[in-house]
Amino acid sequence: MTGPPPDDLPRSPTGRVPQWVMDQAAGRPIEAAPFRAPTGPSPLGPPRTRRSRATRSSAVAVVLVAALVSGGVWWGLSRSGVPLDPGVVAESASPSIPPAFDRPPVGMEEGERSAGLPVGGAVESATSGFRFLAHQSDQTTPVTWSPCRPVHYVVRAANAPKGATAILNASFTALAKATGLRFVFDGATDQGPVEDPQPYQPDVFGQRWAPVVVSWATADEVPDFGVDIAGEAGPLGAFTPSGDTVWVSGRVNLDAAYFRTLVARPGGPAQAEAIVLHELGHLVGLAHVNDKRQLMFPRAGSTLVYGLGDLAGLQSLGRGPCRPDV
Repeated sequence: MTGPPPDDLPRSPTGRVPQWVMDQAAGRPIEAAPFRAPTGPSPLGPPRTRRSRATRSSAVAVVLVAALVSGGVWWGLSRSGVPLDPGVVAESASPSIPPAFDRPPVGMEEGERSAGLPVGGAVESATSGFRFLAHQSDQTTPVTWSPCRPVHYVVRAANAPKGATAILNASFTALAKATGLRFVFDGATDQGPVEDPQPYQPDVFGQRWAPVVVSWATADEVPDFGVDIAGEAGPLGAFTPSGDTVWVSGRVNLDAAYFRTLVARPGGPAQAEAIVLHELGHLVGLAHVNDKRQLMFPRAGSTLVYGLGDLAGLQSLGRGPCRPDV
């Protein structure tokens, strides 16, 4: 379809016309999309024909949206929209270091490299099946978290589905095993989704980089929830004195209503965990891939755990340099 979409097409609460609507209007085949399939016993089963949105069939491809914010910090969010390479956005700006009051004391919690090592063996030989959200200026080295400090996270439990704690615990444990990064649960928070998340919030979280905030969100908070996405996630980065970028914080928003329905179905908790694993892949720096055998493939499939390509990418992300200068 060319030109602006007609005014009479169905739109999400944000005013965006979902891709499936435009495909349907243009007579193109419609398929189930990422982690949100037509209502049925297996939301993560093989892609099926798309039905009208009245049946709660859902998502368009989850893609990246990245935007620079003040102080040399930027946010990469996996959600519906137009694909943008966050690395291009970051590299198009002149790297600058935020003033001291915009970031915590340098090297906060930085220590020795984690004793946990990424999984090895056959994974190390995988050279495809994964992509990274962003690269350093050499266009080759991925942007990573520092493996020499823990990644803290907090959870807003409001609206959480049954078994939410077990799903999150299992997902972060799998991510830690795959990356070698240390994830530390800091407890509950009242903070939910915000439009302009900041990586340093000393009044809320003290003089350290803000922990990753995991929220079971509503459609009022994330309007596209309940329309065409089941979750969104991404890291927050900061520039180093050398001009590199390092991930320092992040956000994970999950569609509470959809998860409550999902976990009540046979096999639902495993399917719910697969969605969370996919979003946590984005959180640590993985982008979507075209390989249907990987969990980072953007459309629903039978894969419920990280594939070899996913694991190879996660292993690489866990082997980044320590960052004592941030």
